Amino acid sequence: MKAPASSVAAAAFLAVFLAGCAAAKADEDISFPVADFSLIERSGQTVHRADLLGKVWVAAFIFTRCAGPCTQVSGSMAHLQHDLAGVPGVVLVSFTVDPEYDRPQVLQKYAARFQADPERWLFLTGEREPLYDLIYHTFHLGVQKNEGPDVRTGYEVEHSTKLVLVDPQGRIRGYYDGTDPDELPRLEQRIQWLRWQNRLPAVNAALNGLSAVLVSLGYLAIRRKKVALHKTCMLTALCVSTLFLASYLYYHFGVKEGKPTPFTALGWIRPAYFAILLSHTVLAALVAPLALFTAYQGLRNQLVRHVKVARWTLPIWLYVSITGVIVYWMLYHLYPSP
Repeated sequence: MKAPASSVAAAAFLAVFLAGCAAAKADEDISFPVADFSLIERSGQTVHRADLLGKVWVAAFIFTRCAGPCTQVSGSMAHLQHDLAGVPGVVLVSFTVDPEYDRPQVLQKYAARFQADPERWLFLTGEREPLYDLIYHTFHLGVQKNEGPDVRTGYEVEHSTKLVLVDPQGRIRGYYDGTDPDELPRLEQRIQWLRWQNRLPAVNAALNGLSAVLVSLGYLAIRRKKVALHKTCMLTALCVSTLFLASYLYYHFGVKEGKPTPFTALGWIRPAYFAILLSHTVLAALVAPLALFTAYQGLRNQLVRHVKVARWTLPIWLYVSITGVIVYWMLYHLYPSP
């Protein structure tokens, strides 16, 4: 039997999707969390790790009176700001390694030299001990204050020139040389990949919605005795659901590492959400083999058995697809996590 064009296209898309996932994993096999911090931005506002969750961000380590490579590192950050100017959900964060000198007013003047957008490029300072502890134990980079009469002006601190890439879940995903312009294209590519990963919940919801539309169209087609159209719609819906499953598993186990997205709303909506989620999850596990069995019976022309099973498969499939969209909307739009 010749495979429908939709099945071939879906299989090709799935192969490219999985190959891209494997390539990204091979490129950056780093994932460990950034510890919480409370630092002061050049504007005077306090910034915590939680304020950056949901965004891809790049950390740099500089100080304003540096006579060494800090200008190159900040120049690389300025280059990123320019290249990513139209890209939402990306933040640049420069941490000073000379916090006693680099107070907010000093950082304001330094930021102005590089035309840093205050909404997209933060400059953070604070107390030296917690700041150095953060650099040592979270970012795993070296930093050392040079002290004594022999310290030359502009060389008060020894520090790393690495740029550190952090994903929307607050995990470090890669290190890049902030003084090497050839590293920036690879960093920018990785940023785009992490942004795409963060959009997967919306992609998954769209696939669920498309599956519901196709199943409904397939039902209407068979009611009107349009067998060929019914077969096309249902097989395409099966392919779309397969893509959804692959994308869902990759996001929750490859991106989120098995950690659930918390639902933080309180009141009557909380038990309502979990009731929908529980029914959706249980029926989703049931409908996968049920849909395959139903399609198999139809392709074998075992129509009596096909129709008998389809009476159960269709409403369950529709319910799972529709509630998938509802769960997404409640979790990411109506009551998003802070």
